[in-house]
Amino acid sequence: GVVKTVQVPAGGVNKGDEFQAIVVSSGGGGVFSLSDNAPNGRWRDGLCSCCKYGPCHPMFMLALCLPQVLMAQVMTRMKLSWLGNPADLDEWKKTYRNVWLVIVSYFVLKMIFAVPVEVDEDGMVVPKDDEDPRIIVGYVINISYFLYTLYAMAQARKYIRDRYNIPEQRCYGCEDYVCSFCCGCCTIAQMANHTADYDIIRATCCTATGLPDSIDVESYA
Repeated sequence: GVVKTVQVPAGGVNKGDEFQAIVVSSGGGGVFSLSDNAPNGRWRDGLCSCCKYGPCHPMFMLALCLPQVLMAQVMTRMKLSWLGNPADLDEWKKTYRNVWLVIVSYFVLKMIFAVPVEVDEDGMVVPKDDEDPRIIVGYVINISYFLYTLYAMAQARKYIRDRYNIPEQRCYGCEDYVCSFCCGCCTIAQMANHTADYDIIRATCCTATGLPDSIDVESYA
């Protein structure tokens, strides 16, 4: 016979009971493949359920501190490019790395064009010179980073909605952008919760999918 690990209903089951279950089947060689168990037609959790697993959960910490990293993990699970669009194998395998390159580039450029804080003899901060070109460059860097995050997150959210037949509930025609703009942390947490059942699978901070290496991403989405 074939041994399978399943998620049982809340409250457990007794020997001989019949029930419907979410299957996590053995992929051989110690690698497990998570069946596509995300709900269809609705989100698994609400937009404000980012604290569902507590403040120390890797998903919550990334959503709060580095939402772009969690976004990269979700896009890798769904086999999307670094812009949130469907991609072939060679491209989506590089999504996590490419988003990290964007993040690192942003912080490096911010440091390069940062305007030093000057203090006068009385210890008071000297107002910045509004004509300093570094201020304008800093604005451009910030806006570019924000627009990239907004676009990629909204595109990825739309893809997830289309894949799982989740209708828009408000702001019809632009819900993905409105959610990504107003609360990117909550939005990406909702997307992460939907694409991984954290009741079954342990979340991780430092993998390309935010899931253990034992999860077979090739058959995940």
